[in-house]
Amino acid sequence: MGEQMLDVVAAADREHAPTEVEGPSPPSRARPAQLSIWLFGLAAIVLVMIVVGGTTRLTQSGLSMVSWEPVSGAVPPLDEAAWNDEFDAYKTSPEFQRINTDMTLSEFKGIYFWEYLHRLLGRVLGLALALPFFWFLARRAIPPGYARRLGALVLLVGLQGLIGWWMVASGLVDRPDVAHERLALHLMTALVLLVALIWTALDLRALASHRSAVTGRPSRWVWPFAVLLGSQITLGAFVAGLDAGRIYNTWPMMNGTWIPRGLNELSPVWSNAVDNPVAVQFLHRWLAVVVAVAALAVAAQLFRAGARGYAIAVEAAVGAQFLLGVLTLLHSVPVALGVAHQTGAVVLLVVTVAAAHWSLGGARRLVTP
Repeated sequence: MGEQMLDVVAAADREHAPTEVEGPSPPSRARPAQLSIWLFGLAAIVLVMIVVGGTTRLTQSGLSMVSWEPVSGAVPPLDEAAWNDEFDAYKTSPEFQRINTDMTLSEFKGIYFWEYLHRLLGRVLGLALALPFFWFLARRAIPPGYARRLGALVLLVGLQGLIGWWMVASGLVDRPDVAHERLALHLMTALVLLVALIWTALDLRALASHRSAVTGRPSRWVWPFAVLLGSQITLGAFVAGLDAGRIYNTWPMMNGTWIPRGLNELSPVWSNAVDNPVAVQFLHRWLAVVVAVAALAVAAQLFRAGARGYAIAVEAAVGAQFLLGVLTLLHSVPVALGVAHQTGAVVLLVVTVAAAHWSLGGARRLVTP
Protein backbone atom coordinates (compact mmCIF):
# COMPACT_ATOMS: atom_id res chain seq x y z
CA MET A 1 0.00 0.00 0.00
CA GLY A 2 2.73 2.48 0.99
CA GLU A 3 4.84 1.69 -2.09
CA GLN A 4 1.82 2.14 -4.39
CA MET A 5 1.06 5.54 -2.89
CA LEU A 6 4.65 6.68 -3.31
CA ASP A 7 4.57 5.49 -6.94
CA VAL A 8 1.51 7.71 -7.52
CA VAL A 9 3.08 10.80 -6.00
CA ALA A 10 6.38 10.11 -7.75
CA ALA A 11 4.52 10.08 -11.07
CA ALA A 12 2.99 13.42 -10.14
CA ASP A 13 6.47 14.77 -9.46
CA ARG A 14 7.80 13.52 -12.78
CA GLU A 15 4.96 15.07 -14.76
CA HIS A 16 6.58 18.47 -14.29
CA ALA A 17 10.23 17.65 -13.70
CA PRO A 18 11.79 20.50 -11.67
CA THR A 19 14.76 22.54 -12.75
CA GLU A 20 16.70 24.80 -10.35
CA VAL A 21 16.74 28.29 -11.84
CA GLU A 22 16.62 31.85 -10.60
CA GLY A 23 13.92 33.07 -12.96
CA PRO A 24 10.13 33.04 -13.21
CA SER A 25 7.50 32.26 -10.60
CA PRO A 26 6.26 28.74 -9.69
CA PRO A 27 3.71 27.09 -12.01
CA SER A 28 0.39 28.90 -11.92
CA ARG A 29 -1.53 25.85 -10.65
CA ALA A 30 0.82 25.30 -7.72
CA ARG A 31 -0.28 26.74 -4.38
CA PRO A 32 2.84 26.79 -2.18
CA ALA A 33 1.44 29.49 0.13
CA GLN A 34 -1.72 27.49 0.87
CA LEU A 35 0.31 24.32 1.36
CA SER A 36 2.62 26.14 3.76
CA ILE A 37 -0.29 27.34 5.93
CA TRP A 38 -1.76 23.83 5.91
CA LEU A 39 1.52 22.27 7.06
CA PHE A 40 2.02 24.85 9.80
CA GLY A 41 -1.47 23.96 11.05
CA LEU A 42 -0.57 20.27 11.05
CA ALA A 43 2.62 21.05 12.97
CA ALA A 44 0.49 22.80 15.61
CA ILE A 45 -1.63 19.64 15.95
CA VAL A 46 1.52 17.54 16.39
CA LEU A 47 2.77 19.92 19.07
CA VAL A 48 -0.53 19.61 20.95
CA MET A 49 -0.34 15.83 20.60
CA ILE A 50 3.14 15.79 22.13
CA VAL A 51 1.92 17.89 25.06
CA VAL A 52 -1.11 15.63 25.56
CA GLY A 53 1.15 12.58 25.23
CA GLY A 54 3.39 13.94 27.99
CA THR A 55 0.36 14.55 30.19
CA THR A 56 -0.85 11.01 29.46
CA ARG A 57 2.48 9.63 30.59
CA LEU A 58 2.77 11.75 33.73
CA THR A 59 -0.79 10.98 34.85
CA GLN A 60 -0.17 7.24 34.33
CA SER A 61 -3.00 7.13 31.79
CA GLY A 62 -1.28 5.46 28.85
CA LEU A 63 -2.45 1.91 29.53
CA SER A 64 -6.11 2.69 30.19
CA MET A 65 -7.18 1.57 26.70
CA VAL A 66 -6.13 -2.03 26.24
CA SER A 67 -7.18 -2.50 22.61
CA TRP A 68 -6.42 -0.72 19.37
CA GLU A 69 -9.47 -0.03 17.22
CA PRO A 70 -8.50 2.63 14.65
CA VAL A 71 -12.09 3.17 13.42
CA SER A 72 -14.57 2.12 16.11
CA GLY A 73 -12.24 3.35 18.84
CA ALA A 74 -12.97 6.93 17.78
CA VAL A 75 -16.28 6.69 19.67
CA PRO A 76 -15.84 6.83 23.47
CA PRO A 77 -18.09 4.96 25.92
CA LEU A 78 -21.50 6.66 25.82
CA ASP A 79 -23.37 5.00 28.69
CA GLU A 80 -22.68 3.31 32.00
CA ALA A 81 -22.73 -0.18 30.48
CA ALA A 82 -20.07 0.79 27.93
CA TRP A 83 -17.94 2.35 30.68
CA ASN A 84 -18.17 -0.82 32.73
CA ASP A 85 -17.08 -2.88 29.72
CA GLU A 86 -14.03 -0.64 29.24
CA PHE A 87 -13.22 -0.82 32.94
CA ASP A 88 -13.54 -4.62 32.93
CA ALA A 89 -11.12 -4.78 30.02
CA TYR A 90 -8.66 -2.57 31.91
CA LYS A 91 -8.91 -4.88 34.94
CA THR A 92 -7.21 -7.61 32.89
CA SER A 93 -4.09 -5.47 32.47
CA PRO A 94 -0.93 -5.87 34.58
CA GLU A 95 -1.18 -2.21 35.61
CA PHE A 96 -4.55 -2.71 37.29
CA GLN A 97 -3.67 -6.08 38.80
CA ARG A 98 -0.36 -4.92 40.28
CA ILE A 99 -0.80 -1.19 40.94
CA ASN A 100 -4.39 0.06 40.65
CA THR A 101 -6.36 -2.77 42.28
CA ASP A 102 -8.40 -0.31 44.35
CA MET A 103 -9.20 2.04 41.43
CA THR A 104 -12.84 3.09 41.09
CA LEU A 105 -14.77 3.59 37.87
CA SER A 106 -14.70 7.36 38.42
CA GLU A 107 -10.90 7.30 38.71
CA PHE A 108 -10.67 5.12 35.62
CA LYS A 109 -12.64 7.68 33.63
CA GLY A 110 -10.00 10.27 34.58
CA ILE A 111 -7.07 8.32 33.13
CA TYR A 112 -9.12 7.12 30.16
CA PHE A 113 -9.75 10.73 29.14
CA TRP A 114 -6.07 11.52 28.44
CA GLU A 115 -5.35 8.38 26.47
CA TYR A 116 -8.57 8.76 24.48
CA LEU A 117 -7.76 12.42 23.71
CA HIS A 118 -4.26 11.47 22.58
CA ARG A 119 -5.56 8.82 20.21
CA LEU A 120 -8.34 11.09 18.95
CA LEU A 121 -5.80 13.77 18.06
CA GLY A 122 -3.84 11.12 16.17
CA ARG A 123 -6.92 10.31 14.09
CA VAL A 124 -7.57 14.02 13.46
CA LEU A 125 -3.95 14.49 12.38
CA GLY A 126 -4.10 11.54 9.99
CA LEU A 127 -7.27 12.80 8.31
CA ALA A 128 -6.08 16.43 8.28
CA LEU A 129 -2.92 15.32 6.49
CA ALA A 130 -4.14 12.60 4.12
CA LEU A 131 -7.40 14.08 2.79
CA PRO A 132 -6.03 17.55 1.86
CA PHE A 133 -2.91 15.91 0.42
CA PHE A 134 -4.91 13.84 -2.06
CA TRP A 135 -7.13 16.86 -2.82
CA PHE A 136 -4.08 19.05 -3.57
CA LEU A 137 -2.58 16.20 -5.59
CA ALA A 138 -5.73 15.77 -7.68
CA ARG A 139 -5.88 19.51 -8.40
CA ARG A 140 -2.16 19.55 -9.27
CA ALA A 141 -1.66 22.29 -6.70
CA ILE A 142 1.53 20.74 -5.31
CA PRO A 143 4.71 22.34 -6.70
CA PRO A 144 7.07 20.05 -8.61
CA GLY A 145 9.43 18.21 -6.30
CA TYR A 146 7.12 18.23 -3.27
CA ALA A 147 4.55 15.48 -3.92
CA ARG A 148 6.91 12.68 -2.91
CA ARG A 149 7.89 14.54 0.26
CA LEU A 150 4.28 15.14 1.29
CA GLY A 151 3.38 11.54 0.53
CA ALA A 152 6.19 10.40 2.82
CA LEU A 153 4.69 12.54 5.60
CA VAL A 154 1.36 10.72 5.19
CA LEU A 155 3.14 7.39 5.59
CA LEU A 156 5.09 8.72 8.58
CA VAL A 157 1.85 9.54 10.41
CA GLY A 158 0.63 5.98 9.83
CA LEU A 159 3.95 4.61 11.07
CA GLN A 160 3.70 6.78 14.18
CA GLY A 161 0.31 5.28 14.98
CA LEU A 162 1.72 1.76 14.69
CA ILE A 163 4.67 2.63 16.94
CA GLY A 164 2.25 4.10 19.48
CA TRP A 165 0.28 0.87 19.71
CA TRP A 166 3.52 -1.20 19.76
CA MET A 167 4.56 0.92 22.74
CA VAL A 168 1.26 0.44 24.57
CA ALA A 169 1.29 -3.31 23.86
CA SER A 170 4.57 -3.64 25.76
CA GLY A 171 2.70 -2.78 28.97
CA LEU A 172 -0.22 -5.16 28.49
CA VAL A 173 1.44 -8.56 28.78
CA ASP A 174 3.64 -9.10 31.83
CA ARG A 175 4.68 -5.63 32.99
CA PRO A 176 2.66 -2.70 34.40
CA ASP A 177 4.31 -0.01 32.27
CA VAL A 178 5.46 0.55 28.71
CA ALA A 179 8.98 -0.21 27.52
CA HIS A 180 10.98 3.01 27.83
CA GLU A 181 12.86 2.31 24.58
CA ARG A 182 9.55 2.18 22.71
CA LEU A 183 8.40 5.33 24.50
CA ALA A 184 11.56 7.11 23.33
CA LEU A 185 11.05 5.87 19.75
CA HIS A 186 7.43 7.05 19.82
CA LEU A 187 8.49 10.52 20.95
CA MET A 188 11.39 10.80 18.51
CA THR A 189 9.19 9.76 15.58
CA ALA A 190 6.72 12.48 16.58
CA LEU A 191 9.54 15.01 16.66
CA VAL A 192 10.83 13.88 13.26
CA LEU A 193 7.32 14.40 11.91
CA LEU A 194 7.14 17.85 13.52
CA VAL A 195 10.51 18.88 12.09
CA ALA A 196 9.62 17.57 8.61
CA LEU A 197 6.31 19.47 8.62
CA ILE A 198 7.92 22.74 9.69
CA TRP A 199 10.89 22.42 7.33
CA THR A 200 8.65 21.65 4.35
CA ALA A 201 6.31 24.51 5.29
CA LEU A 202 9.27 26.89 5.43
CA ASP A 203 10.48 25.62 2.04
CA LEU A 204 7.06 26.23 0.53
CA ARG A 205 6.80 29.68 2.09
CA ALA A 206 10.17 30.57 0.54
CA LEU A 207 8.93 29.21 -2.77
CA ALA A 208 5.75 31.27 -2.57
CA SER A 209 7.70 34.46 -1.88
CA HIS A 210 10.07 33.76 -4.82
CA ARG A 211 13.11 33.60 -2.55
CA SER A 212 16.11 31.66 -3.80
CA ALA A 213 19.00 30.22 -1.82
CA VAL A 214 21.19 32.70 0.03
CA THR A 215 24.82 31.88 0.74
CA GLY A 216 27.20 33.24 3.35
CA ARG A 217 25.10 32.34 6.39
CA PRO A 218 26.57 30.33 9.30
CA SER A 219 25.61 26.70 8.74
CA ARG A 220 28.37 24.50 10.18
CA TRP A 221 26.61 24.37 13.55
CA VAL A 222 23.38 22.89 12.22
CA TRP A 223 23.96 19.15 12.20
CA PRO A 224 26.25 18.88 15.26
CA PHE A 225 23.76 20.84 17.35
CA ALA A 226 20.82 18.87 15.93
CA VAL A 227 22.49 15.58 16.94
CA LEU A 228 23.28 16.97 20.39
CA LEU A 229 19.73 18.22 20.95
CA GLY A 230 18.23 14.98 19.63
CA SER A 231 20.42 12.95 22.00
CA GLN A 232 19.32 15.08 24.96
CA ILE A 233 15.62 14.73 24.12
CA THR A 234 16.06 10.95 23.73
CA LEU A 235 17.66 10.78 27.17
CA GLY A 236 14.73 12.81 28.46
CA ALA A 237 12.37 10.14 27.12
CA PHE A 238 14.44 7.47 28.89
CA VAL A 239 14.19 9.51 32.10
CA ALA A 240 10.41 9.63 31.72
CA GLY A 241 10.07 5.95 30.87
CA LEU A 242 12.25 4.83 33.79
CA ASP A 243 10.76 7.37 36.24
CA ALA A 244 14.35 8.47 36.77
CA GLY A 245 13.29 12.04 37.51
CA ARG A 246 11.92 10.97 40.87
CA ILE A 247 15.32 9.98 42.29
CA TYR A 248 18.22 12.26 43.28
CA ASN A 249 16.01 15.34 43.47
CA THR A 250 18.81 17.79 44.23
CA TRP A 251 20.84 20.02 41.96
CA PRO A 252 23.63 20.46 40.93
CA MET A 253 24.92 17.59 43.10
CA MET A 254 23.08 14.28 43.35
CA ASN A 255 22.23 13.96 47.04
CA GLY A 256 25.53 15.52 48.09
CA THR A 257 27.81 13.83 45.58
CA TRP A 258 28.94 14.60 42.05
CA ILE A 259 29.25 10.92 41.08
CA PRO A 260 26.31 8.92 42.50
CA ARG A 261 26.47 5.32 43.58
CA GLY A 262 25.09 2.74 41.16
CA LEU A 263 26.20 4.65 38.09
CA ASN A 264 27.75 1.60 36.39
CA GLU A 265 25.98 -1.30 38.05
CA LEU A 266 24.73 -2.90 34.81
CA SER A 267 26.72 -5.00 32.40
CA PRO A 268 27.70 -4.39 29.65
CA VAL A 269 28.69 -0.87 30.63
CA TRP A 270 26.92 0.82 27.71
CA SER A 271 23.54 -0.54 28.86
CA ASN A 272 23.66 1.82 31.85
CA ALA A 273 23.02 4.73 29.47
CA VAL A 274 19.73 3.09 28.43
CA ASP A 275 18.46 0.96 31.31
CA ASN A 276 19.97 2.34 34.52
CA PRO A 277 17.81 5.15 36.00
CA VAL A 278 20.77 6.59 37.94
CA ALA A 279 23.02 6.74 34.88
CA VAL A 280 20.25 8.03 32.62
CA GLN A 281 19.46 10.91 34.96
CA PHE A 282 23.18 11.65 35.42
CA LEU A 283 23.73 11.84 31.67
CA HIS A 284 20.55 13.86 31.07
CA ARG A 285 21.35 16.51 33.68
CA TRP A 286 24.94 17.05 32.52
CA LEU A 287 24.23 16.84 28.81
CA ALA A 288 21.75 19.66 29.50
CA VAL A 289 24.70 21.85 30.48
CA VAL A 290 26.49 20.94 27.23
CA VAL A 291 23.35 21.72 25.20
CA ALA A 292 22.93 25.08 26.96
CA VAL A 293 26.54 26.10 26.28
CA ALA A 294 26.32 24.91 22.67
CA ALA A 295 23.05 26.81 22.20
CA LEU A 296 24.65 30.00 23.42
CA ALA A 297 27.50 29.47 20.94
CA VAL A 298 24.95 28.96 18.16
CA ALA A 299 23.12 32.11 19.22
CA ALA A 300 26.40 34.06 19.08
CA GLN A 301 26.95 32.90 15.48
CA LEU A 302 23.42 33.89 14.54
CA PHE A 303 23.81 37.29 16.18
CA ARG A 304 27.06 37.97 14.31
CA ALA A 305 25.38 36.95 11.04
CA GLY A 306 22.63 39.53 11.58
CA ALA A 307 19.89 37.12 12.69
CA ARG A 308 19.29 38.88 15.98
CA GLY A 309 15.72 37.58 16.35
CA TYR A 310 16.78 33.97 15.94
CA ALA A 311 19.70 34.48 18.33
CA ILE A 312 17.41 35.87 21.04
CA ALA A 313 14.87 33.10 20.46
CA VAL A 314 17.49 30.36 20.84
CA GLU A 315 18.90 31.95 24.00
CA ALA A 316 15.45 32.41 25.55
CA ALA A 317 14.30 28.89 24.66
CA VAL A 318 17.39 27.15 26.03
CA GLY A 319 17.41 29.31 29.17
CA ALA A 320 13.75 28.61 29.92
CA GLN A 321 14.18 24.90 29.21
CA PHE A 322 17.21 24.60 31.48
CA LEU A 323 15.36 26.35 34.32
CA LEU A 324 12.28 24.17 33.82
CA GLY A 325 14.47 21.07 33.92
CA VAL A 326 16.02 22.03 37.25
CA LEU A 327 12.65 22.94 38.79
CA THR A 328 11.07 19.72 37.54
CA LEU A 329 13.86 17.69 39.12
CA LEU A 330 13.82 19.56 42.43
CA HIS A 331 10.05 19.03 42.77
CA SER A 332 10.16 15.31 41.79
CA VAL A 333 8.35 15.78 38.47
CA PRO A 334 4.89 17.14 39.26
CA VAL A 335 2.55 16.90 36.28
CA ALA A 336 2.45 20.63 35.50
CA LEU A 337 6.24 21.09 35.56
CA GLY A 338 6.83 17.82 33.73
CA VAL A 339 4.51 18.85 30.90
CA ALA A 340 6.07 22.33 30.80
CA HIS A 341 9.54 20.79 30.58
CA GLN A 342 8.57 18.53 27.69
CA THR A 343 6.86 21.44 25.94
CA GLY A 344 9.98 23.53 26.44
CA ALA A 345 12.05 20.87 24.67
CA VAL A 346 9.70 20.99 21.68
CA VAL A 347 9.80 24.80 21.59
CA LEU A 348 13.61 24.74 21.64
CA LEU A 349 13.57 22.21 18.80
CA VAL A 350 11.16 24.32 16.73
CA VAL A 351 13.26 27.47 17.25
CA THR A 352 16.38 25.52 16.27
CA VAL A 353 14.71 24.21 13.10
CA ALA A 354 13.64 27.73 12.07
CA ALA A 355 17.14 29.10 12.71
CA ALA A 356 18.73 26.17 10.87
CA HIS A 357 16.46 26.72 7.87
CA TRP A 358 17.53 30.37 7.78
CA SER A 359 21.20 29.50 8.19
CA LEU A 360 21.09 27.04 5.31
CA GLY A 361 19.53 29.69 3.08
CA GLY A 362 16.08 28.13 2.83
CA ALA A 363 14.93 26.13 -0.18
CA ARG A 364 16.07 26.73 -3.72
CA ARG A 365 13.16 27.54 -5.95
CA LEU A 366 12.01 24.65 -8.11
CA VAL A 367 10.26 25.75 -11.28
CA THR A 368 9.69 24.38 -14.73
CA PRO A 369 11.79 25.76 -17.55
